[in-house]
Amino acid sequence: MRHLGALMRQIDWSDLKLFLSFIRAGATRAAGAQLGLSHSTVARRLELLSENAGTGLYFRNSEGLQLTSAGQELLETAKRIEDEISTYERRSFGQNQELEGAVTLSTGDALSVEQFLSVIAEFTQKYPKIDLRLITSVSVSDLDRQEADLALRFGDSPSDHLVGRRLTKTARAIYASKDYIETVLQDGNMDQAGWISFSAPDDKETWKRSTPYPDLPTHLRCADMRTQQIACRAGIGLVMLPCFLCDPDPDLHRISEPEFVARQDLWLLRHSEMRRNARVRALSDHIVASIPKLKPLLHGETRKALDLAQ
Repeated sequence: MRHLGALMRQIDWSDLKLFLSFIRAGATRAAGAQLGLSHSTVARRLELLSENAGTGLYFRNSEGLQLTSAGQELLETAKRIEDEISTYERRSFGQNQELEGAVTLSTGDALSVEQFLSVIAEFTQKYPKIDLRLITSVSVSDLDRQEADLALRFGDSPSDHLVGRRLTKTARAIYASKDYIETVLQDGNMDQAGWISFSAPDDKETWKRSTPYPDLPTHLRCADMRTQQIACRAGIGLVMLPCFLCDPDPDLHRISEPEFVARQDLWLLRHSEMRRNARVRALSDHIVASIPKLKPLLHGETRKALDLAQ
């Protein structure tokens, strides 16, 4: 392999960024979609990188995409440069005092309910010169890669390298469709009942123990809350989901009282460098000020549980 220093003199950040995107996505087409390039362009530039390195950077086998030692060394260098650039850009962005221009908020798609989007609408009306971008994700890497300036996340504590503000606890409950309640839960067909689970196959699903149905089997596993909600509507089974997501759904009935678990606390996260940016501060202050009016929904107070004994 050509010495890494000599190789680095022949490539620029865009080549390293492309290499990072390819390794993270695992395919040229997916990397191209992220970068706005055709998959053939990505493949051609990766081939040129390997030529400049004087050796292959990666290969595929039965386990998927694998890096060679040269590829691993280039990846580590690319990540280090990415971190340095991101830190500089965050610090530079953090000094901006104008209430005009772009700002990006990252949330999980489960929060895309009317009441929360009304809060977003109020912000855009209050600051018409701010170009607000809303992305749906559950990864804090949005902040690390500067794909987002602020993030709303559920958990029991923020990551050590992020500044976190706990906004409120949130409630979850058990839900079922009307038909499922009538034909399974109330019609003596409990042998057909089961859960739509968010747990992995090797998980012990200890969360079931606190429910009225601890012994029911799992009929479907899915990590995405929106898909769980739709599967519940379709009558696949019972589901345990946040009240803010399912209480407004007219096709679902709540069949348990709300419960609170620490890992569902709602946090507002950012990097410390962002604290002085005027747009980030305005959005953060607006979200914090809006939480009290969202608490009835977040705490499961907007709907009552159905009494199945009736």
